[in-house]
Amino acid sequence: MYIKKTITLPEELENDVEKILIGKYYPNLSDVIRDGIRRILKDYEQNREITTVARLYEEDRITIREASDITGLPLRAVLSEFSKKGIYIRYGEDELQEDLK
Repeated sequence: MYIKKTITLPEELENDVEKILIGKYYPNLSDVIRDGIRRILKDYEQNREITTVARLYEEDRITIREASDITGLPLRAVLSEFSKKGIYIRYGEDELQEDLK
């Protein structure tokens, strides 16, 4: 089921979308907008998930590898996201033993 909405775009944005996206990557403006909304929702959900696992990690309830498993992100990506949030990575004997497995 679809619903119809009216939006207002700056003319320059519409021109850029028409010139760059329509006909090459998308058949029409509606598809561009739908895809954009889907990407925003996905990014928002991923950010919310990262915030949650970051809190669990800081509370010492999960390991960095578990954070990677939960988010589905590669370990490097989790490290990068934690770094952006100012979270220091623990690396002690437990983490060393886990890495040696």
